[in-house]
Amino acid sequence: MKSEAYLGFTVSEIMIAMTIVGVIAAMTVPAVIARYQQQSMLALLKKNYVELQENLLLVYADNFKINFYNSTLAKNTNNIKNFFNTYYTVSNINLCKDGAQPCFADSYRSINSAARSAFNCDEGYSVLLKGGGAMCIIPAQAAIEADADAGVTAEDAVPAHVYLDVNGQEKPNIGGRDMFSFYIYDYHTIDDLGEAVDEIGDDSNKSTLRNQRGTNCANSVLGEGCFAKIFSDDWKMNY
Repeated sequence: MKSEAYLGFTVSEIMIAMTIVGVIAAMTVPAVIARYQQQSMLALLKKNYVELQENLLLVYADNFKINFYNSTLAKNTNNIKNFFNTYYTVSNINLCKDGAQPCFADSYRSINSAARSAFNCDEGYSVLLKGGGAMCIIPAQAAIEADADAGVTAEDAVPAHVYLDVNGQEKPNIGGRDMFSFYIYDYHTIDDLGEAVDEIGDDSNKSTLRNQRGTNCANSVLGEGCFAKIFSDDWKMNY
């Protein structure tokens, strides 16, 4: 009598194969998810940067005869509110104005630390943008000349300070991932240097300062220096 042979896998072999696949998935899936999240945050950052830069060009075109420190980006928070009202589509211009800043997360942490810190925009004005991001702008301040008779000491000009959470209150709420900090200067340009333009000097000094700030990116709760790092690395999140 002719015997029949049955080809296939035993239950034990299937279980071993499934275990191996599970181990590989456990090792690779978190990295894939993290990379996807980084790319998503990076795309939102670039979108918000382009929109802000376009709006700054409109501000300059509409106010080219007005000194930057007398514009809607300077002096006081009412001017910042007018800037958002005029050049942005926001869900509710008054939604984020008081105390707890409901458009931002309650707290943020840095890439290198689990410790969290609260954030508020008390010195500026913040809004929830149409795309879901939250933006806070602290108005620029003009330089003050010393006046010994009046007891006034000299102060350098201060650029407008921008805080941007590209996805609002949504996680991860980490500086350098979805939370970023940068500045608007009197030529209506965006950078992450944080000092008066005339104090920075030539392009080599700007490059040095940008690199220094980029080095500190991973330790910043609010993403200070991260925009400079990304911009210098051709829009890559290499940290």
